[in-house]
Amino acid sequence: MISFSNYMVQHVLYINGIQKCLKQHTEFNHKKPTECAFGKMFYADIKPKLDAFPKNKQDVIHELEQTHTAFHNAALRISHDNPDIDAAKQDTWLYSSKLINLLNGLEKM
Repeated sequence: MISFSNYMVQHVLYINGIQKCLKQHTEFNHKKPTECAFGKMFYADIKPKLDAFPKNKQDVIHELEQTHTAFHNAALRISHDNPDIDAAKQDTWLYSSKLINLLNGLEKM
């Protein structure tokens, strides 16, 4: 059985890394959705076994994947060189919250 809370932990660690760099005024080493710890687990443990999940979970897992990708796309815009960094942060935190909510829902299913 897959523990979606493990994915939540990996996501929170990634977010913490971004926040630490923002506080220290350093650049974060952004990763692609398939390269972060969450993505590595997702594409090894969930995506290949998607058909084994009930249809309602499959739908949420598809949304989870899309939200995870959108999160990374928004996070890539968080850079001290970006004049619109506040909008990038706002988008990133929005997708982050949605990702956590989806994971929480999957954990409860």
